[in-house]
Amino acid sequence: MDLQDSACSGAMPNIVFTPQDMLIKTNLHDRPLYYTGYIGDVKVDRMHIDPGSSISIIPKGLLHHLRIPMHRLTPTSTAISGFNSGRSYPIGKIRLKYQIGDLQSEVTCYVIDADTSYNILLGRLWIHDYMIVPSTLHQYFKYVDKLGFVKTEFADIDPFKGVESYY
Repeated sequence: MDLQDSACSGAMPNIVFTPQDMLIKTNLHDRPLYYTGYIGDVKVDRMHIDPGSSISIIPKGLLHHLRIPMHRLTPTSTAISGFNSGRSYPIGKIRLKYQIGDLQSEVTCYVIDADTSYNILLGRLWIHDYMIVPSTLHQYFKYVDKLGFVKTEFADIDPFKGVESYY
């Protein structure tokens, strides 16, 4: 099933979130959506799904951990604007294949040389490409797989597990 064709024809299944489905049984939390998945065959935690970000970002340190050489980066002139309206420039971009639960996908990430609270940030372009519906309230995302079934991927309960958080 081609998701874009079925979306236009109205044949997409309904994606529904109910109060009973909340992973945390209260709305009094401000937790982001962090997942554990794989980039290649390497397990990666703190994969952050962020509908507030227009692009996907990966810190340079994770590329070193994954043993991805810097010569694989593609140059980019894209500027990244933060919440303080300051601009920074990524050192390049890279296309990566990875998996979260049953979802296997690809993403173009802008590589930054900075400490972050996430190992990879998946922004709106990726969310829209894979027709993902994230819910920070429910602490999971839903999507329609290639066979037309609604799938749910639950966020990590304890994404930081004693590591330092940068804000």
